[in-house]
Amino acid sequence: MPRALIIGHHGQDGRILWDQLTRRGFSLVGVSRHAVEVRDAGKYDPVDVADLASVRRLVERFRPQQVYYLAAHHHSSQEAGANEADIWRDSWRVHVEGFGNVLEAVSSFCSEARVFYASSSRVFGEAATKPQDERTPMRPTCIYGVTKASGMLLADYYRRVRGSFVACGILFNHESPLRGPQFVTQRVVDGLVALKKGLRPSFEIGSLDARVDWGYAPDYTRAMWMILETQKPQDFIVASGRTYSVRDLVETAAQCLGIDWQGHVVETSSILQRHAQELCGDTTRLREATGWCPSVDFRGMVAILVDGALARSEGRTPATASR
Repeated sequence: MPRALIIGHHGQDGRILWDQLTRRGFSLVGVSRHAVEVRDAGKYDPVDVADLASVRRLVERFRPQQVYYLAAHHHSSQEAGANEADIWRDSWRVHVEGFGNVLEAVSSFCSEARVFYASSSRVFGEAATKPQDERTPMRPTCIYGVTKASGMLLADYYRRVRGSFVACGILFNHESPLRGPQFVTQRVVDGLVALKKGLRPSFEIGSLDARVDWGYAPDYTRAMWMILETQKPQDFIVASGRTYSVRDLVETAAQCLGIDWQGHVVETSSILQRHAQELCGDTTRLREATGWCPSVDFRGMVAILVDGALARSEGRTPATASR
């Protein structure tokens, strides 16, 4: 039975990837901040990724063949700001220090294991080219982007100098009903469902004109394990290759619900904590190396998000196709 370790398995991507690998017959260990979950893998003590000794104990015992480092310290552009020093500390701890501990443990106990690092389009920041590909210089403009870029440099070091199989996925925005409520996609669909049900007269978002390269999260987690099946480790853009505005998101979701949104969605620039650059990914390398392509387009993704918001409003668990 193949063995995979998922760091950050309680997040959106980790939960979807867990289901996908379960269907593929994997023995699994999932590590979150407060717990360890297993599937056909015995029992393990909780692990703090910032504690090298606990990471080494887990890796030495489980000996994974695949490792997915999905842990992330998220701070949405529409989320009330925390102390910047705390964001720096927590982001570095998760995106770099913890990742380094996992790489070191893998190098010591199961050097043939293949490791995936979930990076972000935010490493590009003020991108010099459009669309962005794997050769686009990293010019991050936020803490999240800086620390994810640092994680990619760490991956490159282990790949070149230590001979490890470490591949990075530069993930553009990808959504599902499992996405947190602080993100604009959930803010929009939850707000429109509340409008439809007469629970509120309006809701606020930061900007209708902001444009985003959006995709469906299960397609992106599928790309992760396809990347680990390639012949050589390298970095890959995972994106839809098209951008849509928040206005497009609102209009499409409103059409799914059969409501008029005009006059009910209020732009409030003060809720934006940072300006988000328009980024769009070129997936040529990924498609050529793996044959990957998205199975759900923008309209299909929005329809799934709307269905999830309706389910939450009715006290039901949103369904997420994790194909």
